[in-house]
Amino acid sequence: MSSFDRQSAKELLQQAVQKQGKLLNIIGFVFIALGIYALIAPTTFALGIEKVLGWTLFFAAVTYFAHAFLMRRWQGVAFDLLNGLILALVAFILLSNPLSGVMSLGLIMAVLFGFDGVMKGIRVFKGELNTSYQVALALSALLSIVIALLMLWDLPTAAPIFLSVIVGINLILNGFGLLALVKAFR
Repeated sequence: MSSFDRQSAKELLQQAVQKQGKLLNIIGFVFIALGIYALIAPTTFALGIEKVLGWTLFFAAVTYFAHAFLMRRWQGVAFDLLNGLILALVAFILLSNPLSGVMSLGLIMAVLFGFDGVMKGIRVFKGELNTSYQVALALSALLSIVIALLMLWDLPTAAPIFLSVIVGINLILNGFGLLALVKAFR
């Protein structure tokens, strides 16, 4: 990318931020407020996340069924019907029993963190990295594995708290990021 392209991209970003600065500030504050709510009321927030996911999957299933109905002669209609059926089933499970949905999401997250930690650990022990990055990666691997084990140790209690803390911190950081972006281009 040439310096002209970077300058153009920066100017375009600046123009967009200046044009939509108020809206970006509002979104930033909403993200921060939702993040704080997630940290204050983790179980309620986790159930809300689970409901949103359930309804999203439901509407995705409806979309697949509608596409299959409208494109009956298309060769992929069986694929659309199967996808719609699977998504509808998962949506039904999530919406009919929200607590089990939260625990399932918590289990998935614990497995992902554990896998992430193991993969980072493998990279550390291969010894192909520079020392400072290797130390940081080793700490990250250890933390990921510890989080996964803590989640699995007390999944019913930990799942809603864990999901809410992760999403809450992410929302807060994104909110402050948007506010910083607007401030940078004022």
